[in-house]
Amino acid sequence: GKRRAVARFRGSNSAPAWSPDGRRLAVVLSKDASSQIYLIDLEGGAPQRLMASSGLDTEPAFSPDGRWLYFTSDRGGSPQIYRVPVEGGAAQRLTFEGGYNVSPALAPDGRTMAYLHRRDGRFLVAVMDLTSGQSRVLTDTDHDESPSFAPNGRMILYATRVGNQGMLATVSVDGQVK
Repeated sequence: GKRRAVARFRGSNSAPAWSPDGRRLAVVLSKDASSQIYLIDLEGGAPQRLMASSGLDTEPAFSPDGRWLYFTSDRGGSPQIYRVPVEGGAAQRLTFEGGYNVSPALAPDGRTMAYLHRRDGRFLVAVMDLTSGQSRVLTDTDHDESPSFAPNGRMILYATRVGNQGMLATVSVDGQVK
């Protein structure tokens, strides 16, 4: 019943993501340099920096099986989505189409990733089949953000703006139902 800080370091402490087993958090800390991803064991111990990057790494999201950590990084010059094994290793870039792809969210089965894609100044929800690497844009609004899968993996909830009105909207993974 007591609260305790799990990340209270100098600089930014942000973007927490639970591991599927609930034992660790991936967090973005700027305590040693620019924003980097660290793993924090909730039983205690020092945060473990997942990888070294000269860019900004942010928006961590665990795969449902807990083996991968998906994240946004500008290490290649523009914000793109990467993944890295949770136990360490080299980061692999996943998005290549366009100069701005952020906010990865994984489907419950781990086979599909939703993310935000910028096209012509518009922020749109897109999905990628992680087996084939094929992507497609699902929405046609202008200011989409925060995609999240429904527990059954068939719908994506996201925030958007239509005119001056902020709202939550859904789109099916195939883009047919909006």
